Amino acid sequence: MIYTAFFRLLGNLRNTGTTVFLLMLLSACSSTPVAQQSQQYDFGPLTTNASVQPNQGKLQLSIAEVTIPPALDSNAMLYRLQYDNVQQLKAYSLHRWSMPPAQLLAQRLKSVLVAQGADVLANTDGANLPILRLEIDEFSQIFTAANQSNAQINLRASVIKGHKLIAQKSFQQKVATSTADAPGGARAMREAADASIAEIQTWIMSLQLK
Repeated sequence: MIYTAFFRLLGNLRNTGTTVFLLMLLSACSSTPVAQQSQQYDFGPLTTNASVQPNQGKLQLSIAEVTIPPALDSNAMLYRLQYDNVQQLKAYSLHRWSMPPAQLLAQRLKSVLVAQGADVLANTDGANLPILRLEIDEFSQIFTAANQSNAQINLRASVIKGHKLIAQKSFQQKVATSTADAPGGARAMREAADASIAEIQTWIMSLQLK
């Protein structure tokens, strides 16, 4: 009945501008916009099947708190536009990590090492064990073009034992995204993290820690 009365009113109107305005008002009232939902991402379940070789012995170490720059001290999913201003970090508004990148990487590293037979303790619990320290410099999705991007992780790893630096090495991983958006960036970042962890583990196992 409301719509019938409304259109009867339109028929009596002679002002074309008023008629158009009322039609637009009716269209706006009859449709409800769908609100976009925010999304959270982590690295997903661990799928590694690798195992420690018998002649390598059992790895035992402590993992210190991961050091990060202030920009990474949040759950924000960050990206850069290499073709515009690569020095400016931007954050997706509706897509976030489930925890800060440092925690994601430390959790993943510990899970991988434990799954492969290592004993991993917190820094305060393993006072006599070698300590692995990680410093993250870059953890972002870099767009080389509007429809092309890479997930990039740059970090340094240090192994310390008895307050003495045993070894230090820089690692960099760059993985192309399947789609140039936040979900594609999250998938590629997981691949880059797993590749970084694999390289770190191989490096640690090459050191004389006993």
